Amino acid sequence: MSISTIILGWIGILIFLIIVFTFQKLIKNNEFAFIHNLMALMYAMWFPLPLALYQLLNSELLQVGTIFGLVYLIMLVITMTLQTGHITYIVKHNGNKSITDKQGDYMMATLSNPFEGLANVFKSIWALFLGIAFWDSGEILMASIMFLFSLLIFYYLFIVLDISLVKRIKFFSKAKANNFLINLETLLFFIILICYITFNS
Repeated sequence: MSISTIILGWIGILIFLIIVFTFQKLIKNNEFAFIHNLMALMYAMWFPLPLALYQLLNSELLQVGTIFGLVYLIMLVITMTLQTGHITYIVKHNGNKSITDKQGDYMMATLSNPFEGLANVFKSIWALFLGIAFWDSGEILMASIMFLFSLLIFYYLFIVLDISLVKRIKFFSKAKANNFLINLETLLFFIILICYITFNS
């Protein structure tokens, strides 16, 4: 499993980098759906990671964390795929503007904001359990890195709460979803995990 996990993991990283380096051109050509499709494929490439890490660390402490990791990845594949379908339909079948921009924005908000925010909360929980498992196995550096990633749970929780509360709380509204930060954090998180599996399998 480790070899296939490593190969798929690095393919996922490659897809991420392809998106980064072709992003401006794809945006210029209105290929938003294709970007989301690539992202769904990218996250799918990382499906084996939670299980591979669980096997590699051989820690019962990681059982619950593995579930959160899998659910996180599954949720992101689902939301990216649904967003792809929505964007494709809007672009290809809305020439008469029967679906207004407001309706389109509503659908995107429904498919992305709370869903992705909650998924990232689950990723932070996974990172916390990874940190505990690494700490238990004496790998202090990896544990420290995972604990740092787990702290982002507060950031993502604030975003989710700000979106879901009818009566907004100013404290929560200070946390704004920053796509650059989220994507950078995601890239670093998976590069670190894939590197660990690559050099410790």
